[in-house]
Amino acid sequence: MTSTIDPDENQEMARWQRGYVIAMCAIIGGAFAYAACEWGSWPKLRYEPLHEHVGFAGSPHIAIMYWGIALWGFGGAVCGALAGAILCRVFARPWPERVLHLFGAWAITAIVLAGGYFTWSLWPW
Repeated sequence: MTSTIDPDENQEMARWQRGYVIAMCAIIGGAFAYAACEWGSWPKLRYEPLHEHVGFAGSPHIAIMYWGIALWGFGGAVCGALAGAILCRVFARPWPERVLHLFGAWAITAIVLAGGYFTWSLWPW
């Protein structure tokens, strides 16, 4: 009599696989938040170097908003990493290689789309 129990059913996800999934989710979340905060006009930290002022309120003065955008990207990466950790906890068995490739492809796509958005916004129209 043969057993119908899957031999992979009791295996735990490999450590490298967990790290990979969490890292890919962090990249996807970070790239999304980095681009979405600019596209959606989310409030950003602004630094006005001529007036030595840091704040969130808009003003007519020249402002550097890169640190605010980077903070949104960092927050998105943290949220993405948490989502990846939850996914690894919920689906604790080893994942198929095809799914891992899909996560990697989405991470590369997220970077290309976020970079493309900011490159397009710099285009001299």
